[in-house]
This record gives sequence, structure tokens and C-alpha cells, in this order.
Amino acid sequence: MVGALHQVDRALLDLIQSVRAPWLDVSASAVGLFGQAEVTGGIALGLAVARLRRRQPGAWVPLLLVAVAAIEIAIKTFVPQAMPPRELSRSVELVPFVHVSFAGAFPSGHVARTAFLAGVARNPKWLAVGAVALMMVTRVYLAEHWPSDVLGGLLLGLLVAQVALVAEGRLRRH
Repeated sequence: MVGALHQVDRALLDLIQSVRAPWLDVSASAVGLFGQAEVTGGIALGLAVARLRRRQPGAWVPLLLVAVAAIEIAIKTFVPQAMPPRELSRSVELVPFVHVSFAGAFPSGHVARTAFLAGVARNPKWLAVGAVALMMVTRVYLAEHWPSDVLGGLLLGLLVAQVALVAEGRLRRH
């Protein structure tokens, strides 16, 4: 089963990487900046502060990004999914960030954090879906993750967002 999944991962990665242009490398790397932990953490904090200032219930919900990161790290520690081969990487370092290496690549933290924030930010659905889809494609295009990694990140982010929204709704009723 794992071998079949790896074959699908490799075929999809090769398909997405079949398009190549230096401007795409830079553009995809720029999109990736918005999934960095430092950036998503700042966005989550900003959302929480804005909601708190407007006295909105559930101002704490964006701060559950910490739970997404903790679950991501735990999974990466125990799931032995290797990164795509380094020679396929197209990432361009536009801004120096802290780089932390994990034993595994699964799930994509960029996608998990983006999906979580898209799920709790109360933006138009088309914007949320577009942002998450763009992050997913760029992670694979840059060979930072396998397609299964980005799918796992999507599921993690959406699951934690859904749990947070259900908890917020229940707390609001009590």
C-alpha cells in the first residue's frame, strides 16, 4: 500500500513540476511565505486581538493554531515520510526564516496552518478555498512536500478548525 501511495505521490509531483519557469519558482516561494509559522502565528494573533477589541465571542479561536502546530510536530515525529528528493527543490529563499528539520514530511505545516486560518477567519469561501489550494499546489511545485503531505495538512487544518468552531458554538450557547 505504501509503495502504491509513493508511486501516486511521485507521478503527481512530476506532473506539477512539468511546468517550469523561474518566475513561477519565485512566485511559489512568495506564496510559501504566507504559510510560514512566524507569519501564520502573527495572523492568528492579529485575528484574536481584532476580535477581542470588537468584543466578539470566540476571540480565542485563532490562537488554536498552536494546537495545529503541536499535532503537526507530533505526526512528523512519528510518521516516517521522507521529503521529496532535494535535487527537485525549486524554492527560492526570499526572506530568512528559522528552519526546523523534522524526521518526516507528513503533514505539510504550511497547508495545515493555512487551512486552519482559512477555516476560522470568516472570509468569503472562494477566498479561503483559493488560498488553501494555492498553498497546496505551491508546496508540491517547489518539491517541499509530496501530494499526500499536503492532503494530510489540509485534513489536519480543517479538522482542528471544525473542532474549534463547534467548541466556540457550544460555549456561546452555555
